[in-house]
Amino acid sequence: MIHAEDAYTVKVPSADQAVAARLSLRDGKILLATGDMVALLVPMLLATWDRRGASLQFISSVELLSLFGSTALWFLLALSSNLYSLSRAASYPRTHLATVAAAFVVLTARSLYELPSLTGPLWLKASLAITAVVLFAIWRTLFCAAARKFPFARRVLVVGAGRSGGILAAAVAENQLRGDRGFQLVGFVDDEETKVGQLHAGLPVLGKTETLMDWVKQLGVDTICLSINRTPVLSAGVFTGLVAAREQGVRITSMPQMYEDLMQKVAVEHVGNNWGVMFPVEQPRHLLLHDVFVRILDVAAGILGLALTALLMPFIALANACGGSPGPIFYHQLRVGKSGRNFSIVKFRSMTVNAESNGAQWSTHGDPRITPVGRFLRRTRLDELPQFWNILKGEMSLIGPRPERPEFVAKLAESIPFYRARHAVKPGLTGWAQVKYRYGSSEEDSLIKLQYDLYYIKHRSPVLDVRIISKTIRVVLTAAGQ
Repeated sequence: MIHAEDAYTVKVPSADQAVAARLSLRDGKILLATGDMVALLVPMLLATWDRRGASLQFISSVELLSLFGSTALWFLLALSSNLYSLSRAASYPRTHLATVAAAFVVLTARSLYELPSLTGPLWLKASLAITAVVLFAIWRTLFCAAARKFPFARRVLVVGAGRSGGILAAAVAENQLRGDRGFQLVGFVDDEETKVGQLHAGLPVLGKTETLMDWVKQLGVDTICLSINRTPVLSAGVFTGLVAAREQGVRITSMPQMYEDLMQKVAVEHVGNNWGVMFPVEQPRHLLLHDVFVRILDVAAGILGLALTALLMPFIALANACGGSPGPIFYHQLRVGKSGRNFSIVKFRSMTVNAESNGAQWSTHGDPRITPVGRFLRRTRLDELPQFWNILKGEMSLIGPRPERPEFVAKLAESIPFYRARHAVKPGLTGWAQVKYRYGSSEEDSLIKLQYDLYYIKHRSPVLDVRIISKTIRVVLTAAGQ
């Protein structure tokens, strides 16, 4: 069990820390990305100037495209590997890991595609590429040192020392053990007399809610989290304190929303009457453009995926026959898609013939129904390739919640709140739940995966899609599937 009292001490922050607390996480990420771009671009930009006599002639459009293309490759790698997490940037080992990744991109991509096309001696081109890596390392090290002294962290005071507040404290502590220090809980306030002066989830209950503003000022709090389970109606004292805090620029949030920010999943079991967390009143305007982008991506991926499927199909059929599992190469199964409509999913068969003659069953780790060849197909996710046909037909998308079987959906919808909300979008070949959590084999697993699915539905964007695709590629290359 995590004892948060080992990780937290309540003390009045210094003036420097109070200023740092006002810097948002977004500000820190923009600063970090800007520094990365300058460090990577400036030396190579200098290498592309054509020295002719006393004048300098700017680079050609081809060289410019190549220059920014390789830099874009770095940002793609960085975003997919979460190298712009400020908690990771504040860790020296992870900072050096980012430098190694940047060196790989710069020295590989640029030496292959840029350096041969640039004018000037080879030693100059190579030295400028190395200079870019050195500058990047220096910048990241300086940022790391600054972030450790002036952390881009939110100092959070929690209103309500109940069960949900304890869960929130445990989530913060879990993130801190993983090196993510984006949030720092300073304590609780609660109107229950017996709790005041005691520890709750390892953190002090500082006082009653009437002292809210006193603690905000004394502890440099920049975020107040409402974690009140017993009633959705705020008392007059709490409401007055929140208004005063908001006037001072303090951010007000709820426990479900903060938990979502911390864990990148929706806490469906703690939402309660706060339906706005599940169903935002306003949908982001970018979603229409995102849907167009996704459909173009789906069609392109469907065509390429089916070509790869046709190429591998004879070898998989031969492997099944030689592996002692003769029978159909494809397996069709009914799944629930968008808007609750059923469709037939297509996969390479990975189980024995008539594996579910006794009815639908969860697939478990070491399932004896899975053939030796099927085990390899599942670990590499090659069994999913025929689903590109479903994607091309529009029944599925490349990215989205995994489609579940009707028998399981009916059962899970009865016991898990908001389970049918995952049918608001097309199911996907891969998804946020697939890359963040293991293979689901129980109702408890389904609840956790639903939390990730709902997070994706709320936050879907091209950036998140790129992260999912890159993580999926990693799963395939490392054979980490089930």
